Order: sequence, then C-alpha cells, then structure tokens
Amino acid sequence: MSDSDKRVRPLTPATFHILLSLTQEPAHGYHIKRLVEERTDGAVLLGAGTLYAGIRRMVGDGLIEETDPPKDAADVEPGSRWRFYGITSHGRAVLDAEVTRLEADLAAAHAVMRRPA
Repeated sequence: MSDSDKRVRPLTPATFHILLSLTQEPAHGYHIKRLVEERTDGAVLLGAGTLYAGIRRMVGDGLIEETDPPKDAADVEPGSRWRFYGITSHGRAVLDAEVTRLEADLAAAHAVMRRPA
C-alpha cells in the first residue's frame, strides 16, 4: 500500500459512498447523491456542500476523475453543465482496501461480542 493510500484511509462515510456509487458507471453529482440515498435507505444524506467538496477533494487526490457522460445518458446534452465523474484505478484500490479494513473491523467486533461476559 502506498503512502497516499494510507493518507486517505479510513474513508469518511461520504467518500466511501461516493466511491462505491462510481464503481458501476460514471455519474454526475446529483445522480451520486440519489444513488447513495437509495442504497442506504436514507441513512446517508449528502448535502450539496459535502458532496461537491468531497468530489473536488477526491479529484485532487486522484480517486475520481472527470469523464465523458455514459453512452446511455440520453438526458444530457453535449456541452451541458453536468459534470460526470468516474472512479480511477487508484480510487478502486483505495475503496477495496477500505472494504477489507471494514470487514476486519466487523469480524473483530463480532468476535468480541460473542465472548461471554
């Protein structure tokens, strides 16, 4: 794991869910917001400030990048103001490492909770 991977871990819930939302296809900010809210049944709500500040930071950290709209983005006109983002290979590696970390934390928590008091 590189030093930059260590610098961005552990991920905040917002960063984790934004990266997770971009694993299937590029998306624009509002679509990311909706994906996160739907996937978490409203438990994670991304306000505009959190979302777009997070996107700017993740672009700067090389976790995501601005990209062309997906081919099936029929509602987006060429040159529109919508900016689409996709996860980078670095972003996917960081997300994979975070999932591994979370799984280890859960396993440790389950082990402790199963011990008799």
